[in-house]
Amino acid sequence: MGPTNHIDPTEEMDPTDEMDPKDRATPTRAKWIAEACARLQGCGIENPRRDAEWLMEDVLNVDRLHILTRPDERITDTELDLLDEYLLRREKREPIQYITGKGYFYGREFKVSPGVLIPRPETELLVEWAIQEVRAGNRERVLDLGTGSGCILISIDLEVGGLSCAGADVSEEALRVARSNAERLGARVKMLQVDILSAGALEKLPGRIDVLVSNPPYIPSSERESLDPEVRDFEPEGALFVGRDPLLYYRAISRLAPRILVPGGVLGVEVHADHGREVAALFTDTGFHDVKIKQDLAGRNRLVSARH
Repeated sequence: MGPTNHIDPTEEMDPTDEMDPKDRATPTRAKWIAEACARLQGCGIENPRRDAEWLMEDVLNVDRLHILTRPDERITDTELDLLDEYLLRREKREPIQYITGKGYFYGREFKVSPGVLIPRPETELLVEWAIQEVRAGNRERVLDLGTGSGCILISIDLEVGGLSCAGADVSEEALRVARSNAERLGARVKMLQVDILSAGALEKLPGRIDVLVSNPPYIPSSERESLDPEVRDFEPEGALFVGRDPLLYYRAISRLAPRILVPGGVLGVEVHADHGREVAALFTDTGFHDVKIKQDLAGRNRLVSARH
């Protein structure tokens, strides 16, 4: 009988003989979410579990119910790599909407990028007001100043239909995103590059319109440090801050609106909760009537409307 190889069972295994990390089992959905929650909670995220689930929904392309009813399913290596990348970005307080490239507004999914503001639920109040005015007054021509992602204008157009809608923004990136959203969602709207603070703004805007809406920048620079990191450090500064004058853009709107609104036309603007009365007074002094302030669900001044 020839010689045989003898392996000493007491001999310590060389670390290089261990299983390749790629061959190890990936975590289950439940385990990854639990670990992600702990990490997000540690960096001050307000709702870590919801954020972890939201990231997983996007990576796995499934809804939350699918995740919750299959907690023991394992994540693939490719999914794990992307989930971990997303988690690192969220730990740095980057908004989930920028990580996934999408946000939700008025029941629809809108593409977003760091060049546009993230759509917010409180802005839906402006859409509801505009829809009511369009239908009640048989109005057809709508202009959105500072359209950003286009979520306000596109929502109005899709909810009512048969309108002539235009959006204006100074940012090329915002207009690119807005046009992309309009095409994907099937809205027939025009997008124009206009700086409403410039002397030649009027010539670039449409002719006579029935309804003007706007969610302009209105946060004084003095409030910067009081904002959440997600807003302060990631959303576009030009769409948020107005230096020392919180009425900067409302003054521009008050100059332009009387020259483009038809008699009886209406305007509605989102406002800083602390400056709603000032905006209302500005429109009254400009000659508008039926000036009203509306509150959001939290009871804060959120919308100022007026009639030309």
